[in-house]
Amino acid sequence: MSIDTQHPLYREFLRDWEDMDNAYRGERIIKELGTRYLPATSGQVADGAGTDSTSKGHKDYLAYKLRAVFPDFVKDGIEAMLGVMHSKPPTILLPEGMEPLRDAVTATGESMTQLLRDINKAQLKESRYGMLVDVEDGGELPYIATYVARTIINWDDGRRGVPLRQTLNLVVLDESEPRRTNEFEWEEEDQFRVLILGQPEENETEGVYRVGVFDEDSSFNEEALTTPNIKGRFPKQIPFVFVNHADLQPDPSEPILLGLSRLSFAVYRLEADYRQSLFMQGQDTLVIVGSAEDEAVRTGAGATLDLPVGGDAKYIGVSSLGIPEQRRALENDRLKAGMFAGRLADNRGTDRESGEAMKTRISAVTATLNTISLTGALALQSVLRIMAEWMGANPEEVIVTPNMDFSDAGTDGQTLVAIIQAKTMGIPLSQKSIHDWMRRKDLTDKTLEEELALIATEKPLGNGAEESEEEEPFVTDVS
Repeated sequence: MSIDTQHPLYREFLRDWEDMDNAYRGERIIKELGTRYLPATSGQVADGAGTDSTSKGHKDYLAYKLRAVFPDFVKDGIEAMLGVMHSKPPTILLPEGMEPLRDAVTATGESMTQLLRDINKAQLKESRYGMLVDVEDGGELPYIATYVARTIINWDDGRRGVPLRQTLNLVVLDESEPRRTNEFEWEEEDQFRVLILGQPEENETEGVYRVGVFDEDSSFNEEALTTPNIKGRFPKQIPFVFVNHADLQPDPSEPILLGLSRLSFAVYRLEADYRQSLFMQGQDTLVIVGSAEDEAVRTGAGATLDLPVGGDAKYIGVSSLGIPEQRRALENDRLKAGMFAGRLADNRGTDRESGEAMKTRISAVTATLNTISLTGALALQSVLRIMAEWMGANPEEVIVTPNMDFSDAGTDGQTLVAIIQAKTMGIPLSQKSIHDWMRRKDLTDKTLEEELALIATEKPLGNGAEESEEEEPFVTDVS
């Protein structure tokens, strides 16, 4: 039995997860991967690109790749959406015994609020995440170990079509990473964590949870499995929670922003071709009909070129007819990607966007963010309830409520002036309604009565118009 065997769906989605991660990490990673995202041109291949690192074709490809620009649409889009989703903190209710975990719940010491942000980021990036509840030997407080999509290599939640509740009975996690072998040197070390419920070959729906850690060279040994416990309490299930962008099922779903990553790669390739065309426009070739008397041909101001009678000299170059089309195609792709990434989380619209178009876009964006926020909060709530039950606390007391206010949290002075002007012109809007709106926009946290009481204690702005008219004019002593 090979521990590093991969689930069929893992193999199916692995390339998508890699593409999303590479697009998020940006230009340096994309260019390091070379022809995976930017194939060499046919001319470069003919000149040796891909086969000879000293060839002209290889050098031309390096210059071709260097001139290209990879856009950060994926990263910008994800960061913008995370900013909107976490513009206000979530509400997390816990049993008293779990309060010590609020500010340090993960293996790396992250708070529950930060963990929820990590969950949402993974939902947007790969649309796949995993969380394992574990405890150190003899420990009394569990912690959460987190796993990105590519580290959850195998799983099983039972056979389909049988009249039994699907129960997770196998998870295999790839924990391979560089480890320091001495004072200064590092070496990649393979390690796999196997989580099993019941007997591994029988797809049991109930049984004892056991866990073991193995390296790549060791075969699976059931005797190496142990059952972690807290004060004699054992988990009744595999304490692992899967998270996709819209559900908590073990089977993965396509990354929600995969289309944006593909558009980013398309822009990258078109950027390379466009810049290559511009470069070639400045690389005209001098053609001489007949022979020049001087072998060292010079061109430019102050140079002479002596040709025999009937001779000719001219420059020839690459046609520029296709450049405008390349530029338009590039602008269109950038516009589509920019609208998706840059305005996905922008609920303010633009002057050119009609009210109905903005309403439609905001509705679509809000529906997407609602799904991600609710699913992410449910995942965090589920894993915290596993912890609560393991600790002997009441899991029903764990409640995670995400921020669901995705509108623009602030406002501008122009909007406020317009509201006041509308009121003076007779719009049926009370002073209290205006104040309530200001509270929702975080302009104040006080009640209307508290604001009026504070206003009564203030001096008029500018010390009052009447006082300023009676003051002596300002005179500068120049003596």
